[in-house]
Amino acid sequence: MKFKFKFGEFFLGLATLLAIFLSIVLWIFIMTSDQRFSNIGQNQNNTTKQARSHSAKSLYDLYIPTTSYGFVDGRLCQLYDSKNNLTLEFTKEIQKAKAVSDVKKIVKSRAKYEEYLNDDAYLQLVYPDEITFSLFNHLNNSNNDNREFNRFFVSHSNNIIYLGNDQTSAIYRIKIKGANFDKLRKFARNAKTKSPVHLVKLQEGYSPFYSRTTNSKVYSYLTNHQSYSYFVSRLLGTSGVTSKTNKSGQTIYSLNYYTRLKVPDPESGEHNYLYTHFEKNKIPNATNRLLDSVYYVHQLELTEQDLRFFDTDGSNVGYVNYIEGIPVFLNQHDLQVKITFSYDSINVAFNSINFQIPIPFDGQTQELKPTAEVVSELGAHGLKQSDIQRIIVGFKIEKDSSHHSLINLIPTYYVKAYDEWKSVDEWEKKNVAAYRKPGETVKTNEVK
Repeated sequence: MKFKFKFGEFFLGLATLLAIFLSIVLWIFIMTSDQRFSNIGQNQNNTTKQARSHSAKSLYDLYIPTTSYGFVDGRLCQLYDSKNNLTLEFTKEIQKAKAVSDVKKIVKSRAKYEEYLNDDAYLQLVYPDEITFSLFNHLNNSNNDNREFNRFFVSHSNNIIYLGNDQTSAIYRIKIKGANFDKLRKFARNAKTKSPVHLVKLQEGYSPFYSRTTNSKVYSYLTNHQSYSYFVSRLLGTSGVTSKTNKSGQTIYSLNYYTRLKVPDPESGEHNYLYTHFEKNKIPNATNRLLDSVYYVHQLELTEQDLRFFDTDGSNVGYVNYIEGIPVFLNQHDLQVKITFSYDSINVAFNSINFQIPIPFDGQTQELKPTAEVVSELGAHGLKQSDIQRIIVGFKIEKDSSHHSLINLIPTYYVKAYDEWKSVDEWEKKNVAAYRKPGETVKTNEVK
């Protein structure tokens, strides 16, 4: 027994030495193989790109139409109901839909396009700016279709929808199955708010012009903010991060040479951040900008549930919070998240405000003039209608003196001109002539 024990121990030791020797050989091979490391880098890069395009946060959470229109007694009205959300109901059905035909262009003239806008046979669900067909590629079965649209026309039939582009006057038809818009039509008929509007062609499409003076509700919310350290750890991690405070009190946190986060001065009471990731790359096409921006919004993990796609200009994609169907502007005119793509970096400017608890409505309202009257007043201050890209009603934030975390949402007109969003009051104080190029004109007309 003693001899057998020693014999087994010898072979066990030999096997251990062979295993160690084999491990050393494999380690040397891996460490000296450039091809191996090259493949690892490629796989990591591909994984990152895929993660950007397929965030865990659904596209439908962010890319949902924000405005609904329908006809009441032969007149076009903007429809809204806080309990029966028309755009959400439409999106639920679109997610179920499957295409049974290719997307086909059927309209390409402005006159014909405006016939659809004025046709009481259609409900209209509208995005604030253009998105691409590829964003909803389960419908058109193409990942490379960068044609754009911003308006759905829903007919009385459940198996056909139309997609319209306000800027190009193109309308596309697609036959679908699996969706039923009967509940959407019922919501539209019974919508609590039906505001008469007419559509006016501005630089970036058709904007609703309200025909009469209205008293719009002022809403109040208790707000809070995530801590600075939350965003540092979420966006940069918890190890290897360095920091430096500049003269204005802002702190810049850095992770290696490629990623950094600029944090506001804790004493300033501000909550504006700037996240920058440096990388050499081409500016993505329209579809990939929209997809990649979803990835970065998800990385922030802002807590509000009503963040929506709002604006896109060239290399920028912006998101705002919608409350009671109206977009909220921060710091007078800022969007909540704005992602900018460039050849050497990606910048994400964001605000950490969270509209936490709604306060019961106390009866306070704000008077809003007819839109045409507002545009006329802007013209008297130098901002002509031909300068205007878009005009909408939005909320501006005012602090309530009764509580440090209480804010009021004041409805007011916001205008986009020269690629800048500002309230009407701000534009009236601006020297608009400094923006305008000599001889620059744009034709604008109300839809007849």
